[in-house]
Amino acid sequence: MAHYVVSDIHGEDDRFHAMLQKINFSKEDTLYILGDVVDRGPHPVELLREIMATPNMKMLLGNHEFMCLRYFAPDALEKYIQHWNRNGNAPTLKGFNKLTEQEKQETLDFLRALPTHFEISVGGKNFYLVHGLPADTVYDEVWFRPYKDPIRTIPNCQLIIGHTPVSCFVHTETEAYSRSDEEERAYVQEMCERGELFSIFHHPKYIDIDCCCGYDFPNRRLACLRLEDMEEFYV
Repeated sequence: MAHYVVSDIHGEDDRFHAMLQKINFSKEDTLYILGDVVDRGPHPVELLREIMATPNMKMLLGNHEFMCLRYFAPDALEKYIQHWNRNGNAPTLKGFNKLTEQEKQETLDFLRALPTHFEISVGGKNFYLVHGLPADTVYDEVWFRPYKDPIRTIPNCQLIIGHTPVSCFVHTETEAYSRSDEEERAYVQEMCERGELFSIFHHPKYIDIDCCCGYDFPNRRLACLRLEDMEEFYV
């Protein structure tokens, strides 16, 4: 029985299924998914429905699921509709349109019930799993980023996050700051020329596991951590 963590799959179901095969995921294992299953990639809704049907897959709310819920709210403001429209929602809307009305309602009910963080213990170690960063509100837990927002220390807990792709910000031992879009593209190009792939980043205050699934970067990967021994897996 093992405990695994992934994040920001963004509809890349082929990578997700390859990861399950790579880690030999079984009914005795538990997979924690730190949000952002939907948008960008080809099959976000199909993947979401698979997670819904798998009891030992535990999912958190991500900012893309948050945008989805605001979009489908009966009183949705136009700015919320346009916000999601600008953030890769086309594959998700396409998937939703294939569902029956009952399936749509089931899916939205599932998203509304998602927690924003997990606090778990594995092998005597404590972990705080969250999409963005630990915070006091749903919005902040799914949207906060370590290069611009406070990083709250959770006593005696290892903090594991997604949300902020490792490509878009510069990490040091004392700070993290964002690259511009132009700088990010140049950085990705340089990595590709060197044959480098994205990897999990270990900061003294957190571990970032968003390795750019859903982006068009050729060196993107889906990353997975096994909590028992912190072994890293990539697809």
